[in-house]
Amino acid sequence: MLLLLATVLISVASAFLEHWSAARPLAERFRTALNGGEAGDSVIFRLVAACLIYLAIGLAVWIVARLRGGGAWRDLIAWRPWIGWLRRRAFWLLVGATLAYSGAADLAIAYFAPEARGRSAIPEGSAAVTVLVAFLAVGFAPIVEELVFRGWIFTDLRRRFGFIATLLTTSAIFAGLHHEDTHIYALAIFPIGLGLGALRELTGSVKAPIALHALNNFIGVFLRLAS
Repeated sequence: MLLLLATVLISVASAFLEHWSAARPLAERFRTALNGGEAGDSVIFRLVAACLIYLAIGLAVWIVARLRGGGAWRDLIAWRPWIGWLRRRAFWLLVGATLAYSGAADLAIAYFAPEARGRSAIPEGSAAVTVLVAFLAVGFAPIVEELVFRGWIFTDLRRRFGFIATLLTTSAIFAGLHHEDTHIYALAIFPIGLGLGALRELTGSVKAPIALHALNNFIGVFLRLAS
C-alpha cells in the first residue's frame, strides 16, 4: 500500500509538471537527465529525482499511518520520544559499536573490494551536486528508510513475531535495498541494519535509528569529501 501511494504521489507530480506549461521545460530536463542526457544535468536531476522519490515515500508512510491509526498513528511507526536514552550506557555502547563496524567495513571494502564502493560513491560535479548528495544521504534517506524499515515494517512484524525474527527480516530487506553487482556492499550493510534494529528495540522509538543512520551517513559523506 505504501508503494502504491508513493507511486500515486509521484504520478500526480509528473502529471502536474507535464500539463502546467510553465513547468514543461523542467519536466523535459528531468526526462532527458533520467535518460542519460548531458553529464552535469544528469547527475543533478537524478539526485533531485531521488529526493522527490524519498519525499513521496515518506509522505505515503505518514498518510497511511494517519489513516490507519487515527490519534494513535505514532504507535504504528514508533514515533516516540527517545532523548532519555542519551543517559544510558547501553545506548552509547550500541551506537559506538555500530559506527565502529561501519567505519571498519568501509575501510575493508575500500582495500579488498574497491569496486563495491560504487554503490556509495559520491558523484563528481559542482557544489550543487555536493549539496544534493548531503541532503539525500544525511536527510532524506535516513528519515524515510528508517520510517519504512524500523518504523512501519519493524513495528508491524514485532507485534506478530519475536524480536530476533523481526530484526533479521528487516535487516535483510534493508541490506537488499543497498544491493549492487558484487553483493559485497549489501552484505556489509546487513550488520548495520542489525545495529539500527537493535537501537529501535532498545529505545522503542524510530527517532533513535534515524539519528544514528543520519550520523553514520554524515561521517561517510564527510570522509569521502575530505579524501
